[in-house]
Amino acid sequence: MYFTKNSLESLKVKEQIIKFSTVGFFTTVLNYIIFFSLYVFLDLHYLLSAAIGFICGVAVGFLFNKLWTFKSDKIINGEIFQYFGVYIFNLTLGLYALEILVSVFQYDPKIANMFVIGSTSVLNFLGIKFLVFKK
Repeated sequence: MYFTKNSLESLKVKEQIIKFSTVGFFTTVLNYIIFFSLYVFLDLHYLLSAAIGFICGVAVGFLFNKLWTFKSDKIINGEIFQYFGVYIFNLTLGLYALEILVSVFQYDPKIANMFVIGSTSVLNFLGIKFLVFKK
């Protein structure tokens, strides 16, 4: 079978999307479990609960995306700041969107946060692929 450079790159990107989505699924579940637990059981404010859940998911996702999804061999120090930069930017956008969905549109925070997590996931992949683990 004959593969062109573009078709090989396309296969690589598809594989990365699948791996990123797999890591993202598990870190999103972790994110939401932490958010839900802090918000419902510990009665923390929904924005603080969402931020803590988000940060925990990012921390776990960094290692899996570095080593498995993008197979980066760079020294962690340089990547980790860029990685967290992408996620902190998206966290800020996500929290702002969550606040609007809850305060302005009166969505339940438990439902609104699911929409926010989905939206920021797409932005996270693009930022991680093209800014952090680019080759």
